[in-house]
Amino acid sequence: MEQPLALLTEALLKAMLENGFTLFVRQSYPAGRNSNDEHIKEALLVTPYTNIGEANLHFQHIRFDKRKYIYQTHHAEEVEKLYHAARQPAGYKIYIAVIQDSTTAIIQQLLPMIHKYVVQRTKWGETALGRVRAGLLLQYGELYVTLHYVHQEIRVPLSELDNL
Repeated sequence: MEQPLALLTEALLKAMLENGFTLFVRQSYPAGRNSNDEHIKEALLVTPYTNIGEANLHFQHIRFDKRKYIYQTHHAEEVEKLYHAARQPAGYKIYIAVIQDSTTAIIQQLLPMIHKYVVQRTKWGETALGRVRAGLLLQYGELYVTLHYVHQEIRVPLSELDNL
């Protein structure tokens, strides 16, 4: 599947800053690399926040990530570091936690994997396939497919669907 998250650009960063995002949590993002990326040393993901509590929760969730960092935009040097990242320095791919396509388009691409998951890994069975509602959730740098059936909800990491 094509990468659902957008690459960080200067225009996107500027828009985020203008809309009040003042904290940006950086983390490793192995899903951002593919087999064609021979020249890419590392992929990183930056998640914007307006609330320090939410940013700290994210930071605690990734506490073992060696590349974790919180950019605080009230420091001018931190803003410059973000703009440097937005210019996509050689050897790196830096993504922003923004889904670049419509959720509907992504779910349509994932339907065969979703059907396979429902049949193989749930007790809902094939009869549920027409009634399972799917959505996307981006939380702490992880993209999940949410599956709703009757009164049940399952969150499946996209990486797990990719490995079916």
